[in-house]
Amino acid sequence: MFVAGRIVRSRRSPTLSLVTLISVFGIAFGVMALSVVLSVTAGFEHTFQDRILGLYPHLVVTPESSRFEDYDPVLAKIRATPGVAGATPITSDSMMVANGVFRAGASIEGVDPATVGSVIQIERLMKDGGLDALAEEPALDVPASGDPVTLTGAVEGTWSTLVLTDGAPPRIAFDERVVPDAGHARIKLLDLRKAPSTEVRLSARGGPAVERFDAVETVALTVAAPEGGVYGRERELLAGDWDLFPTGERIEVAADTHVTVVILDGADGKPEARLMIEPGATRTTDNVAHLRVVDGRTRGPEVRIEARRRSEDPATRVAAVSPGEFTEFEPIPARLPGILLGKALAEKLDAKVGDDLTLVTPLRGIDNKMMGPFGMLPSSSHFRVAGVFESGFHDHDAKLAMINLRVGQRFLNRGRIIHSIAVRSTDLIRVDDTRGAIARAIDPFPLDVLIDHTESLREKFATLVQPGFSPHRMNNDTTFVGGLRNFAEAVNLLKFQKSDFARRARFRIYDWKEKNRFMFGALELQKVVLSMFFLIIILVGSFVVVGSQTMVIHEKTADIAILKAMGATDNVVRLVFTLQGLFVALAGALVGLVLGLGLIWVIDAVDYKLDASIYLIDHLPARVDPAEIVLVVLGSLLCTLLTTQISAGRAAAKTVVEGLRAVD
Repeated sequence: MFVAGRIVRSRRSPTLSLVTLISVFGIAFGVMALSVVLSVTAGFEHTFQDRILGLYPHLVVTPESSRFEDYDPVLAKIRATPGVAGATPITSDSMMVANGVFRAGASIEGVDPATVGSVIQIERLMKDGGLDALAEEPALDVPASGDPVTLTGAVEGTWSTLVLTDGAPPRIAFDERVVPDAGHARIKLLDLRKAPSTEVRLSARGGPAVERFDAVETVALTVAAPEGGVYGRERELLAGDWDLFPTGERIEVAADTHVTVVILDGADGKPEARLMIEPGATRTTDNVAHLRVVDGRTRGPEVRIEARRRSEDPATRVAAVSPGEFTEFEPIPARLPGILLGKALAEKLDAKVGDDLTLVTPLRGIDNKMMGPFGMLPSSSHFRVAGVFESGFHDHDAKLAMINLRVGQRFLNRGRIIHSIAVRSTDLIRVDDTRGAIARAIDPFPLDVLIDHTESLREKFATLVQPGFSPHRMNNDTTFVGGLRNFAEAVNLLKFQKSDFARRARFRIYDWKEKNRFMFGALELQKVVLSMFFLIIILVGSFVVVGSQTMVIHEKTADIAILKAMGATDNVVRLVFTLQGLFVALAGALVGLVLGLGLIWVIDAVDYKLDASIYLIDHLPARVDPAEIVLVVLGSLLCTLLTTQISAGRAAAKTVVEGLRAVD
């Protein structure tokens, strides 16, 4: 090591010193270029991950079927799964957004304002406005006595019921105005009993409800809260005669209607039922919502109801009700539903908070409910810009807009149907563990199913080996072709089971990296390719070291001979020149590392701007990964170690006689 160091520090020959300096800088430039490239690609990857996760959940749960209607039980199981920080339902549709003469295509996501913040960081990304403007619930002003109950801020297109009950403040229950299928009606429950104790259900007894082969015999109508006043899940059923339990009444349900079953406490303690029936086809009017009042009180004064669009607007009288009275739907003044826009999308549309936009979709529910004389008709609806967000990721900011989940379902006439459930994990590193836990919670593989599959397989094997099987099913031909036929017959017997051995998952769960695998795959490929190219620079630098060592060996031939004459072996000489090459490479790597880190600092300080429409982000990022820097240094040393064996081997091959001849 001492001798190798002396050779590196030798200044006896200016030519050799210059060649050694060139070798150092050859390695240095390679290390500098590779460290900068790796830091920039790591910066792109980290920035993409950070920006994507700002508006994209860690996990997404989608059904294998095309309809995700009864999602509430699945959502509850996901939220109760260990490792889940939040979950929210989401819809996603492609539409055209218009603001005057400006047009743009956009991906419209329907979100639940109450729970979306637990999954994505939308509040942190808001540049103007806020998420609260997406809420649909109007404000209720309930005076102490005598003055009217005022409803403020109803959203256009909503159909809501104001419920009055004894001992509880007024509540709003929303209707799902989805047009029923042909020959069907949509039915829902409003249970106003003080203490609901029995399940309300309908049983088919006559008419098309029992004549149709696909009719259900019993439909359960449940409420979402034990205190009542909240609609149960809306159901669609065939028209006909139905028995209502627990009142025992027989009701006739007409086709193409909306039926609300209201359950009240009767005078004798038994439940009473009242029906509220409206036509199934409804038409949305601009700046108008619809409100009805259900007064479930047993006693009390008359209550007057008024509504206004904004708090500063004059009030509009809606109705006056007394205990036990119900009203029909009445139009009331309403505000436009809110929409959140990405910053780049807002700039493309020249829109700001408070502007009115128009959303246009070519399909409003893929069914026969929106057909016109020339086929499916495009639909449009007006929205008011409630906020502008900026994620820093151009694809999101230029295409994404958010509306209330209920507004999206109502606009597309799809009812309580969503596309997916977005999930946020408590630990991003252990997201795979969370995915497995969710899969076990929502899509279990019961033991009885496994036992049934195993028993079926056992029966098939028993059939295969029984004595009477071979003469009837197998071919007695002992040739190779006959053996193949017998093998195929056995495979077919085991293959066609009454039940599939494989687990048929009802849901698919994928994480954020799988959703963006093409982009991150391209980044990884780019990192590998660029690393290979700049590693070639280091390799070229290491061969420069070999060239300089060749000159040193030629210059030091006599010194090598003297070392060997003093007892140095070939391996010692090889080690001396190998260490000399490593010292040069280490010096070059350290110089290159300093230059590379300095250049990375300059990139961060300058904040070089990029075209976000091309590079997806608006600045050139750089992120130093210590592990990658260590690998660059070790790689440069390894390349030099391998290449210097060429020159070190030539030095070791020098003989004493050859060296002594070179002595002056």
